[in-house]
Amino acid sequence: MLRRVRGEMDAADSPVPATNAVETHSAHSRRWRRALLFVTAGTLVAGGLAFTQKDRYTDNLAELSRSVIGNENTAKVERVYFRIQDRVDRTKYRLLGGKGRAFEEHVTVQYVVREPGPVIVIDRRAKPADERPELLDFPAPPPPPLPVLELPKVHRLREKPDPGEGEWTTAGLPRTTPERPLMAKTFVRPDPARPYAVAGILLVDSHRTQMKMVGGTKDPGGDRGVAGPGAIPDADHGNLLVAWNGGFQGPHGGFGMVANGKEYRPLRTGLATVAVMEDGSLKMGEWGRTLTREPDMVAIRQNAALLVENCEVSPRTTEGNDTWGYVQVDSSEFITWRSAIGLTRDGNLIVAAGNSLSAATLAKALWAAGACTAMQLDINTPYVLTSLFFKEQDGTLRAERFMASMPDSPGRFLRTQERDFMYLTYHAAAP
Repeated sequence: MLRRVRGEMDAADSPVPATNAVETHSAHSRRWRRALLFVTAGTLVAGGLAFTQKDRYTDNLAELSRSVIGNENTAKVERVYFRIQDRVDRTKYRLLGGKGRAFEEHVTVQYVVREPGPVIVIDRRAKPADERPELLDFPAPPPPPLPVLELPKVHRLREKPDPGEGEWTTAGLPRTTPERPLMAKTFVRPDPARPYAVAGILLVDSHRTQMKMVGGTKDPGGDRGVAGPGAIPDADHGNLLVAWNGGFQGPHGGFGMVANGKEYRPLRTGLATVAVMEDGSLKMGEWGRTLTREPDMVAIRQNAALLVENCEVSPRTTEGNDTWGYVQVDSSEFITWRSAIGLTRDGNLIVAAGNSLSAATLAKALWAAGACTAMQLDINTPYVLTSLFFKEQDGTLRAERFMASMPDSPGRFLRTQERDFMYLTYHAAAP
């Protein structure tokens, strides 16, 4: 009995055969490989989702970063991010090619209400001779027609431009026809080193439109206790044509703004400035030098330095320090989405935006399209957006992006906004 128990104990203490040990190790390895593969796949999927949705969260992350590490350090982080993104874009273009479309290619059917013509009433009833006028009173002649929108000649920036590049078209724009253009559009590629960088240009007849500004509920004056309405008045929805982003946040540069009967931020000398006059005309220049306060200015916005002046690209586009923002980091060199407005020699409005642009290449695009004065507005996604509005037969508004690749929803400006923006309405009295 003792021998049998000892034998069983010896059997229990004997080593596991080598074959079983190998099988156990292989099973563990397979489980680890599956787990590693699962984690890697999950990381790639999460990273891909994060990259595709980065535009939605960039704003929140930037604001969180400013509150934790400060404005200057956040700007330095942004500089690194933009450089990495630029290298990724260049590499992707070298490997995959492709430049993307500047505009959506589809047919837009518009419903345009025809303005009623004059009603002529002829009174054929005879009048006594003593009541008949000795001289016939003819009505005053009608005012002369407004000038037709002149399409500037676009300067060629490349030896072999793409089809449609630098050519004006009225396709897909609200309330406009080739015979009587209210607005026209084109695109240019202003950076030879980045053929995928596209600047979309919208030219608008300033004689038949009215530009207006809206202060946001938070910017640019929220930190000063001056909140704006942040919304387009209902009365303007019927004639709404275009809306686009405003300038930098209030504390980011302290660029001035006056609109809606409020001073959101005081106006400062030396800054690029656009002003809307009481008669609807526009003025643009450097505040304190070529533009000063006038009694009939109803809205004013400042942002950075002039991009174009006297029909030439401004040398200040390569100026560093805080000219282009609120920190010492030179944000003019950031390669990112940028937006701007300008005026042609005839005083017509240009609205521009594009991807992968510096301040200098944005200025070159505006100059090429005929801008004689121009200023930058906001930069980065998801802030840069230009929306077109089409009135449907039932009276509702349909919003579309001006450029196919623009971030954010085109209906954004139909909702209350925290940041300031600008918009255009059709001048109903215009022919």
